Parts: sequence; structure tokens; C-alpha cells
Amino acid sequence: MSNDILENYIRLVQRVDSHTRRVDAAFSGRMACKKGCDACCRYLSIFPVEAFAMARAFLNLDQDRRERINARIKEAPEVCPLLVDHECVLYHARPLICRTHGYPVTFESDGALQVDFCPLNFKGVQHFDQEILISLDQLNQVLFAVNARFLDQIDTEPLLPDRIPIGDALFLLA
Repeated sequence: MSNDILENYIRLVQRVDSHTRRVDAAFSGRMACKKGCDACCRYLSIFPVEAFAMARAFLNLDQDRRERINARIKEAPEVCPLLVDHECVLYHARPLICRTHGYPVTFESDGALQVDFCPLNFKGVQHFDQEILISLDQLNQVLFAVNARFLDQIDTEPLLPDRIPIGDALFLLA
């Protein structure tokens, strides 16, 4: 699969990563989340565009690592198979939910704008400037549009489901 078909998704990931790097810099030394912190890691389902990007990255792993991940899927299907020794094996290719989790986000709930963040990550922080916040509603709208464009460009039989569990996503290109 060429990068062209994933171009919109790759650009979205770059924008999100750029934003989270700015947050990291703004809160340097005050953020608890780092390698080894996996309290938020869960077995998720993701959009097909994210699934294909992860499957491509999975194919680039060595055979031994792919086999160990496959074994983890069979042994503990409710746990994210990519979390090995408190570290994401495909961190560079993780989906957007993983890239934004723990960062300060906004979303609408019952007509009111809510702010959420990982209390383990931002200890003692009570307020975030607007430019630090990630609008989950906007991000999900853009991701939905990127996914729709991706699906228009590929031809699969049978049609892909709206969401794909990570354990299944890894093997889409196998």
C-alpha cells in the first residue's frame, strides 16, 4: 500500500503530534506520562484508515515480534496486544485515540463544553489555555472525513466494518 492512499491520515497524525509536542513543551517537567506509563492503555477498536496504517507498521516488525503479538492476542484478547513490558510495540504507528489520551481535551456533553485530562499526567493543573486544548468533537469529525475518503479509494470485499478491533487490524494486510 502506498503512502498516497494514507496521505490525509498521515497529515492528520502529523498535526496531532505537532500539537501534543507543543503541550509537552508548555508543561515540561510537570507531566507524569512517559515511557512505562500504561494506565490508559486499553483494547480498542479503530477506524479502517488507522487499521491499515497500523497493519502496514505491523508488517515491518520482525517475524518473532509479530508471532509474540499474535500469541498475546490469543492468550488475552481483552488486552491491547501491542503493550509489551509496559511499552507500545507500535508507538510510532499508534492510533489517534492513543496519541491524544491523557492530554487536555474538550468535548460536548449534554449541551455543555467539558474539559478532561489524565489527572495522573497533569497533577496540580486546574486550568488550560484554549490553545492547549484538543477538541475531540472536531478531531473525530476530521478523522471520520479522512476515513471516508480512504474508504472511497480502496476496494475491499467484503466491506470493512466501521470500527476494527486492534487485534484484527494488525492482520489486514497479511
